[in-house]
Amino acid sequence: MRIPASEVTIKNLATGKVLVATRAGKGAAVGQCSRKDKDGNDVARQWRLIPVTGARHQYQIQNVATGTLLEISEESHDDKASVLLWEDNGGSHQQWRLIPMGEGGHEYVIMNVNSGKVLDVWDGSKRDDADIVQLGYGTELQQRWIVTSCKTSSISRAVMTMVRNEKFFLPIWLRYYSQFFAAQDIYVLDHESTDGSTEGQGFIRIPVSHPEYGAGWQTSVNQRHQHDLIDRYDVVLCTDVDEIVAPDPRLDDLGTYIDRFDENFVNCQGFEVLHQKNSEPPLDLTKPILSQRFEWYANPLYTKPLLARVPMLWWGGCHNRIDDKKNNDPNLYLIHLHRMDYDICLARHHDRASFPLEQIDRERGWGYQNQITDPTKFSSWFYHDSCGPLPIHPEPIPSWWRDLV
Repeated sequence: MRIPASEVTIKNLATGKVLVATRAGKGAAVGQCSRKDKDGNDVARQWRLIPVTGARHQYQIQNVATGTLLEISEESHDDKASVLLWEDNGGSHQQWRLIPMGEGGHEYVIMNVNSGKVLDVWDGSKRDDADIVQLGYGTELQQRWIVTSCKTSSISRAVMTMVRNEKFFLPIWLRYYSQFFAAQDIYVLDHESTDGSTEGQGFIRIPVSHPEYGAGWQTSVNQRHQHDLIDRYDVVLCTDVDEIVAPDPRLDDLGTYIDRFDENFVNCQGFEVLHQKNSEPPLDLTKPILSQRFEWYANPLYTKPLLARVPMLWWGGCHNRIDDKKNNDPNLYLIHLHRMDYDICLARHHDRASFPLEQIDRERGWGYQNQITDPTKFSSWFYHDSCGPLPIHPEPIPSWWRDLV
């Protein structure tokens, strides 16, 4: 890993919040935050990593807004000693080692040179006023930090999906991703649609043809086009048409996330929206989806590696890389809309079941859920079969997601 040379943000892996100077002046505490300040100025959460002269892998960590350095209070060696900002005095308690961790890039343990203890958000608290302290290293996620350059040079980006007769999902997909991608950078692979859904504007349509549907065929086509796009763009996002990739709205939007994305690839955290038919009306597709649905459930099947700066090789459905490597970001979500509406989902299954399925898919049960059309079996599947490793345990969708899509 290469330490960024420009100003950086230092984001805690457990809380998703970034290190920030709480006020100016020496002796000021540091905290964590998720937003810019009220004036829209975010320099208080920007830092410079200044190499220590004559020492390898050691840095002073200087706040851009205040010019003061991160240090351990009173040169303490104690657990839970406070982390403060102070003017440069040359002490080793103001010097830090950034120790690479994980496989995704730019994730570090930040260790104080003087004490040998590491930067920690006490108890992994997500409060802005949480204590930032030093502790002995214990592998907890609140002791890991993602260091990301603040440089905002233009990042070329593309998004792609494959569809066949998706009159409900394609408009939702386009409405969301068009906020972050120009029309000439949105690619829709059209697998013989006949419902008119791909005849509109605002994207580039690429016809693809195959007499049967197969997960292996779909993955191969997606992979080939992802490789073609990554030769022309810095970042490519490949999703199914019922998948919305979004960072936690309290932290960033997808455009800002991509601007700062400098890893090879990242895995999303999968959540499936679940329509409770007995208490929630059918969707009004003119209104935000998540303002009309109130429960989702975690599904690790959808922790997919879809956003990348490199060519990708996937298993069927793009659920995993062929080498099984992962780079999970707990604050980047994949919101799966397949079950957003009971009747829309059932109609979609009827359409998919009417199209020939490759023999290997039939034999191995790949995508079996899309063939379920019997009303009783469909209802049982809809509410009780996650298709993934965990059972369906609905939980409330947090309010801050309501206007996302």
